[in-house]
Amino acid sequence: MNRRRDLLRLDAAVFLSGTALMALEIVGSRVLAPVFGTSLFVWGALITTFLAALAAGYALGGRLADRRPEPALLSNVLLTAGAVVIILFAAPDAVLAAASGAPVPDRFRALLAAVVLFGPPSVLMGAVTPFAVRLAARELALVGSAAGRLSAVSTVGSILGAFATAFFLIPTFATRPILFGIGVALLGAAMLVPAGRPLRRVVSAILAGGAAALVFLVGPGIAKPPTPVGTLVFEKETAYHHIRVVDQGLRRGLYFDNRLQGWAPLRPDVPFGPSYVDGLALSLAFAPDARRVVAIGLGAGMLPTLLSSRVPAIETTSIEIDPEVVAVAREYFAFAPDANDRVIVGDGRRELERQVDGADIVVVDAYYSDSLPFHLVTKEFDALCAKKLGPGGVVAVNFGGDLTGARNQLLWAAVRTLGEVFGRVYVFSQELHAGAPFFRGNAIVIATRSPERLDPGTLADRAKAAAERLGRPGVSEWAGRLYEGEMRTAGLPVLTDAYSPTDALQHLAP
Repeated sequence: MNRRRDLLRLDAAVFLSGTALMALEIVGSRVLAPVFGTSLFVWGALITTFLAALAAGYALGGRLADRRPEPALLSNVLLTAGAVVIILFAAPDAVLAAASGAPVPDRFRALLAAVVLFGPPSVLMGAVTPFAVRLAARELALVGSAAGRLSAVSTVGSILGAFATAFFLIPTFATRPILFGIGVALLGAAMLVPAGRPLRRVVSAILAGGAAALVFLVGPGIAKPPTPVGTLVFEKETAYHHIRVVDQGLRRGLYFDNRLQGWAPLRPDVPFGPSYVDGLALSLAFAPDARRVVAIGLGAGMLPTLLSSRVPAIETTSIEIDPEVVAVAREYFAFAPDANDRVIVGDGRRELERQVDGADIVVVDAYYSDSLPFHLVTKEFDALCAKKLGPGGVVAVNFGGDLTGARNQLLWAAVRTLGEVFGRVYVFSQELHAGAPFFRGNAIVIATRSPERLDPGTLADRAKAAAERLGRPGVSEWAGRLYEGEMRTAGLPVLTDAYSPTDALQHLAP
């Protein structure tokens, strides 16, 4: 009976260790994101670190178990892992700052931070399963079944850790208490190991946990993006963003991390001034008879709100992947779609395919804090837009210059890709129009089904009419930013679902 009870306790300890390991990996993206973003390189750094740490942990656990097959030692391994998690993540800012300035290529800096922060506890957690196998299999004939059972238990724990962290914990809690909970779970796992001297181990766990908790509580916490200047009105971690709403003078801004996504005036008598939204609204100059507009990416709801207030006959469909963004737009930015408008929560490409029967204009303004979804700039996505549009249909895409790479290669690759599907592609940028080799602000790319070129004079006349219709003089200003130079697409790939190296184009331009 005692033997069976001890095995169940050992299984429980292994299960908790597996749960904590995968939870730490998932929440690790939130630890690194404020400094390194959420690019492919960040996820690659995390996965590489955890796999390498597990390999080292397996070897370490097996060696320790052969030399000292004592349950108390396994309990100490788990106790140390829990304390290390709590202490390391009480104040990770110094490590993150040092790694971000390390003299290595930019793509490897997140890897340095991941190795230092996640490597030590992951090695210790990796040592748990092989050590537990040695304790569970007292006879050679039972090693296989013990290894299989405990590996399965650890894997099920990892599944639970990944599922619960991604779908419930991160959308509900801040990063800091999640990490503290992971450390506490490991301390609890240490107590489950069926070792002798239970009172002594409990006292040790209480002392270690108390000391670690003290460090955790007085530490500065997980790094956050610098708070934008102004008065913070609302802040929340979601499954996709770190949302902030900040009042700044006469306007209220919506931020994902530290990147401004949209804004609205704090007083109804104050216009929100010229913006990239005027550039997106320029699409009405190419499709003046448009009756259906689909906007992928809601943000603060600036474009749908403009259309609803000035041209209510236009039916707008807003597709936003994050339900919290929709709630924030409604509560803090006076986004109130009328009976002729609708909001769809879901992935922009998927919902465009499923729920949109047709459109005259498709607007793409979908960004995370540091990147744009790669599947919204591929040839297949462009073909889907073309399928939904009529013969006079238009696609308008917003590009932030600082998210297109040092030489704007992501923009030009997207322009080349649009040219594979659409008859004509136009680029609007104040900096490029003025002769600058690159742009850092916003550029608007408009693609038309029609191959006929709209000459600048006709475009100016149509833009003026659209500006008057919308009450937005900035629409005419954007028409004057037409770039008529060389489309710098030579040597750049056509982006496809099978090959869309958006991260490389953003970060690895020569």
